[in-house]
Amino acid sequence: MTSSVQKAEVKFKFAWMFGRTNDILFYFAPIVLALAVYYALESNLVAAGLMTVIAANGLGLNQLHLGPSWYFYFDKNNQEHWLSDKKRAIMFYVVPIIILLVCTVMGVYQPGLLFLLTTLWGMQHFIQQNFGILALYHNHNCGEAVVSRELQQRSLWASSLFFCSFYFERLMLKGQHATGFLIVVSVLALAAIFYCGLYLRSLRQQVKDGAALNVPALLFWFVSVIYFSPFAFAKYNEMTAFLIPGVMHWSQYMFLNYMLAKYKYEGERAKLMPLHPLLLFALLAAFLFVFSFFLYSVKLSGHYVQPLVGFLFGLSNVHYFQDAFLWRFREEFQRQSILPYIKRARLIESGKP
Repeated sequence: MTSSVQKAEVKFKFAWMFGRTNDILFYFAPIVLALAVYYALESNLVAAGLMTVIAANGLGLNQLHLGPSWYFYFDKNNQEHWLSDKKRAIMFYVVPIIILLVCTVMGVYQPGLLFLLTTLWGMQHFIQQNFGILALYHNHNCGEAVVSRELQQRSLWASSLFFCSFYFERLMLKGQHATGFLIVVSVLALAAIFYCGLYLRSLRQQVKDGAALNVPALLFWFVSVIYFSPFAFAKYNEMTAFLIPGVMHWSQYMFLNYMLAKYKYEGERAKLMPLHPLLLFALLAAFLFVFSFFLYSVKLSGHYVQPLVGFLFGLSNVHYFQDAFLWRFREEFQRQSILPYIKRARLIESGKP
C-alpha cells in the first residue's frame, strides 16, 4: 500500500504599490543612500560646518519632507472644512503656532527635555508612517494573505522599541544602570520575537490555506521591523543618530505625498490650489529646505543658538502633530480627501487597468 502527499504550491504575488520601479526607488533604495551618507560622515569625507549638517540631515531630505505637511493648507476644500468648526480651526491653525513657541522657549530653558520629547515623538511618527504604508500595501478581499491590523502594529512597535532602547542607552544612560538596561532590552527582545513570530505564523497559515503571499508587502514589513536597527549596530551621536532611518522615512514621505499631489489635483481639481499643484509642492519643499539651513547657518555662527535649536525642533514637532491629523483615516473627511487619490495613483502607476 502506497500513499503520496502532495504539497500545496505557494502562490506569490508582486502587488507593488506604485509599480516596481517607483517602489524600489523610493521605498527600498533609500537604504543604500542612507548607508552611503552615513559612511561619508564616518570617513570624514564631508567637510565640517554646514555641509556636515546637510549630510546629517540626509542631504536635506529632512527639511524637504516638511513641506508637504504645509501643502495641505493651500487646498481650498481643506481650508473650508477646517475653518467651519472652531475646534478644527484651533487644531490646524493655532496649535502649530503654540508648539513652535513652546519649543523655542524650551530650547532656552529646558533643552534636555525638549530633545527627549522630540526624540520620542519622532520615533512614534516613524513607526506610524511605516504602519500606514504597510496597510496601503495590502489588498483585502482578493485572496491575499493579510495579517490583522493589531498584529501588524504590535510586531512593528515591539521590534522598534527593542532597537530604540539602544539609542537611549548610548546617548542618555551612557553605560549607567547596565543591569536595568539588560533586563529591559531582554524583555523587549522577547516581545519582538513573539509578535514577529505570530505575524509570520499568521502569514504562513493563510498561505497554507491557499492565500497568495504579497512579496513587496512582506519586504516592506521586514524593512519596517529592522528600521531602527542602526541604533544597535552603527556608530552615531545626537546629530547623526536618525540619519539611516531618517533618509528612509523622508524619502518615503516625499514620494507618497508627491503621488497624492500628482493625482488629486488633476483637471478641474487643480483650481483648488493657488498655483500649479506640483509647482507649489516643489516650492514649499524648497522653501523649508532653504529656510531651515539659513537657521542652521545662523546657529553655527554662534548667534541665538538656544532659541534657534528650539525653533528647529519645533518645526519637526509641528510636522509630527500635523501628520497625526492629516492622515487620520478614521475621520471621514481626511479619508475621502486622500485615500481615493492614492488608490487611483496605485492603479495607474502599477499599470493596472
